[in-house]
Amino acid sequence: MCSELRRSGIFLLIIMAAVTVTAAQIAVPSPTPTDAEVRTRVKVLEQEVEAMRRELAELKGLVAQNSSPGKVLTAKAEPQPAVTQKAEAGQATPAAPAKKDLGIDVGSARLTPYGTLYLNAFGNSGGTNNADVPLFATTSGSGNVSASVRQTRLGIRLEGAKVGKARLSAIFEGDFFGGFPSVAIGENFGVFRLRLANARLDWEKTSVTVGQDWMVFAPVNPTSLAAAAIPQMAASGNLWSRLPQIKVERKLSPNVTWQGAVLAPQTGDFATNAAFFLQPTSGSASRVPYLQSRIAFAGKNLFNSKKPGSVGISGHYGRSAIFTGSNNLRNDIDSVGVAVDWNLPLSKRVGISGEAFFGRSLGGFQGGIFQSYNSDFAFRQGVASTAGGIRAIGSRGGWTQMSFIPPVLKDRLGIYGTIGIDDPKNSDLTSVASRDWRLRNMTVAGEMIYKFTPQFSFGIEYRGFWTTYMIRGRQHANHVNLAATYSF
Repeated sequence: MCSELRRSGIFLLIIMAAVTVTAAQIAVPSPTPTDAEVRTRVKVLEQEVEAMRRELAELKGLVAQNSSPGKVLTAKAEPQPAVTQKAEAGQATPAAPAKKDLGIDVGSARLTPYGTLYLNAFGNSGGTNNADVPLFATTSGSGNVSASVRQTRLGIRLEGAKVGKARLSAIFEGDFFGGFPSVAIGENFGVFRLRLANARLDWEKTSVTVGQDWMVFAPVNPTSLAAAAIPQMAASGNLWSRLPQIKVERKLSPNVTWQGAVLAPQTGDFATNAAFFLQPTSGSASRVPYLQSRIAFAGKNLFNSKKPGSVGISGHYGRSAIFTGSNNLRNDIDSVGVAVDWNLPLSKRVGISGEAFFGRSLGGFQGGIFQSYNSDFAFRQGVASTAGGIRAIGSRGGWTQMSFIPPVLKDRLGIYGTIGIDDPKNSDLTSVASRDWRLRNMTVAGEMIYKFTPQFSFGIEYRGFWTTYMIRGRQHANHVNLAATYSF
């Protein structure tokens, strides 16, 4: 037992000695590293961090490749704009989209809300067909002053989805320009109006759009903050419409694009029945859809301006079936048109855009100053006249706008001058009954737009209307509009 105690004591002494030596070693401070050693260690650490970053990037790439089709993990896909987005391509961008991402992921796609809030204060010196967005002077009415927010538009955009090898996008957009209730202050309760509702499939060189969109025919609009719900120069040379359609777009070369569309044949006839029940117009009664096509050349650096531009030519064909007399006799008239459009940068700060057209029965696009056909056309023989039945009204016209960005105020100021004319064919406007046809409409406009921020803009616009009538002669009215917009 004594020997076991001696062995245990010796073992404890050895352990205590080892602990004492270790404690002594810990207590002794290590020598301070030199500056060279510190720099070497920092360099090694930086190399290790850089290697970790490369490995992380490779890992993200592998995850993206293995994710579901259309799913973007690192960035949101940008929308694929259609060539015929008329309001956005030619009409003024009130303000750039906000940088903050408001999108919501829905499966492999992303829904993004957007909108532009409009406040328009305006005044008219005389009678016009519409107070806040007038198109021509009338033979009656007086001056007025008011304000409106009904040009405000809201929408939602879908991006990022795929159907096979095609990218799928969709858009739904409306404003509050659909009229207003017949109550005391109903003008402040604008009714929601559908603008765009379509889906689009994009392949490498081909796209297909189904739904309501800007028409292919005459696709350019002037820049304006005062006229957004109805494009500026409508009924003064600017043909426009948004129609249900099936549209095909094909890139023939890097600079040449062809478009073709089959559209709803909506001739612009005024509704004669309750608004809740759809009744056929003369276009749908013809059972012939609208057919339109356009071919355009576009460049990214025209005239060494470092800005994009385009020139296009488009055509339209449709038909109207008009029934007259007690025996309901059918009369078919064709709706045809040819238009040339341009959007060209003349220099870095000066640009020109516009359209010119000719055709007949184009009232559905507000051509012919809203006049499509003469229902009681008459052949004149001296003072006598002979009934000629139904006659399509021919028309020609166009508009052009010059833009200038002064080299001041950090390029936030834009100055625009526009003129437009719509001139129906007078010989098509003779009739058995005396009617005060609109013979000619000319509009002149000038506008300044200042962008305080990419989202907030302010504009002031003047428009003058000179409208000539068959019986009451020329009528004139002035319109002044102060506009403020905020986009998100």
